[in-house]
Amino acid sequence: MSQAKSKSGLNKLLPLILKNFREWPRWWKHQSLKSRTLPLLAVLIYWGLFYYFKEFRIDHINIGMGFLALSYGGKGGRALLKFSLPIIIAAVIYDSMRFYSDYIRGPVHVEEPYRWEKLLFGIQTVTGIQTPNEWWRLHTNQALDLLTGFAYLVFVFEFALVAAYFYFILGKKGTRTLSPARVYEQSNKMIWNFLWLNMLGWSTYYWFAAAPPWYVALHGLGPAIMSTPPNPAGCLNFDLILGTRLFIEMYSRSADVFGAIPSLHVAYPFLAVYYSFRIGALRTFCVGFYLLMCFSAVYLNHHYIIDVIWGTAYAALVPFVSDALGRISDKKKR
Repeated sequence: MSQAKSKSGLNKLLPLILKNFREWPRWWKHQSLKSRTLPLLAVLIYWGLFYYFKEFRIDHINIGMGFLALSYGGKGGRALLKFSLPIIIAAVIYDSMRFYSDYIRGPVHVEEPYRWEKLLFGIQTVTGIQTPNEWWRLHTNQALDLLTGFAYLVFVFEFALVAAYFYFILGKKGTRTLSPARVYEQSNKMIWNFLWLNMLGWSTYYWFAAAPPWYVALHGLGPAIMSTPPNPAGCLNFDLILGTRLFIEMYSRSADVFGAIPSLHVAYPFLAVYYSFRIGALRTFCVGFYLLMCFSAVYLNHHYIIDVIWGTAYAALVPFVSDALGRISDKKKR
């Protein structure tokens, strides 16, 4: 059955690819000089800046080449670019934070989040009160290591795939409660609110910089050691079990150690939950993945529960504000 569905999907996709390929010369002919040169210029500047600051990596080549492939990929490529542009912009901004974060970051809060967590969610043990992170570090098992590690590995992909399903599939056929046009509108808001959610979260890294739980476990509650390298924390167990270096490599490229508040690992899945209810599809899947991410963030020693709540609040606030601004704009047009 799955093979039949796979073949059916390919049979529908291949004609679209071939049609896009055949129409490409005519599409290119009608592109303006600006449309032809601007994407290449943007990528060359992007590469040049990272090369100048001696931070140029294969990641930057991949992002640049992907952007060019979509920009010059005909109608189909431009459609994919329109969908993925907020994610690309977010990736570029996040990666650039390594250049200026130390210059604009406020005092790093190491002790305060730890004390708040103990006060609000502390677990009484024979050795005293422990944070949930500390308790779980003493009660790990391989099944949870693999499950939570996998969730941490795919959390961005989960959001992107859900958004793509809404945008490309339901945006054409609609749902029981929404027309295709309304689904397309909501899914477009969803992907752009991903960018605004990141901007809000990253700004918090600077006015309320916070050390993650793994930092406290390694270095205690003293003043922040600004030279501390990123650490995979509990995700390391996933690599050790499977003999991989996925999280070691991933966290070696992290742009900011002191960005525990809010938890964007949790915020992205909750944004997917929000729109799954607005659109009326994938609700159970999105809620389930969100709850798994809430647990994973704490279990893997990357976030406190207060970070999870903060991230969830941001993910609810951004679409609420976006919808309110949309209503105000609609009233002005009338």
